[in-house]
Amino acid sequence: MGKTGTKEWSTVSKNIFHGCKHNCKYCFARANALRFKQIEKPEQWTDMKLNERNLNEKPRFYKGITSRIMMPTTHDIFPEHIDMTVKYLKGWLNAGNSILIVSKPHFECIKRLCDELGDYKSQITFRFTIGSLNNDVLKFWEPNAPDFDERLKSLKYAYEKGFETSVSCEPYLDNSIEELVKTLIPFINDTIWIGKMNRIANRVDTSKWTMDDYRYLNYVKEAQTDEFVWNLYGKLKDNPKVKWKDSIKQVVGLPEEEIG
Repeated sequence: MGKTGTKEWSTVSKNIFHGCKHNCKYCFARANALRFKQIEKPEQWTDMKLNERNLNEKPRFYKGITSRIMMPTTHDIFPEHIDMTVKYLKGWLNAGNSILIVSKPHFECIKRLCDELGDYKSQITFRFTIGSLNNDVLKFWEPNAPDFDERLKSLKYAYEKGFETSVSCEPYLDNSIEELVKTLIPFINDTIWIGKMNRIANRVDTSKWTMDDYRYLNYVKEAQTDEFVWNLYGKLKDNPKVKWKDSIKQVVGLPEEEIG
């Protein structure tokens, strides 16, 4: 089986919390926590618990391609935890590792990370999740995450500070993806990854939705048809910064790539 999900980006993941306050409706980590009885109901996921075992793990160097660590993968970075996050990242950076910092970015946090971790610039890539230009769409799917303007501001700041910058458009949330890529590309010096919303039926709880809520799901489904994917691929395939997640590769028949 080829690389899928986070394994397309790194083989090593680090997290210092269980749970995430952003409360994204499609969250794979919450779905897994429910499946494995780590939480009893979805509402508990926003009550973030410190993972002291991970926090206190002694940093070491991972050899070869696995020396790239992705952090975090099952929660996000919040202002109230930024002191702890900076200290944690410095430990793994001092051990010689490269870090892929993935976030739906709060500008306050990204500014602090850029200002505090400037000496490790060559070891850091920021990858910000931005799935739509539309704040109404973002608010529905990612209710407690920053709006588009704050995410773009964070991307610009990291870019202007000389860090390697990247974007994840997985999942993309509507059909504005081509315009979104055009808007973000000037502030990306690494890659922009495009992918579908995966396992919707298993991860998205629609039991309490209103009829109006379903329009957001329709936006997603309409933009995930094979026809739409092929059209999007045709328009963006020659852009060297654009990378395709496994969900897109399966449609257009692309081979597995190196970790990126």
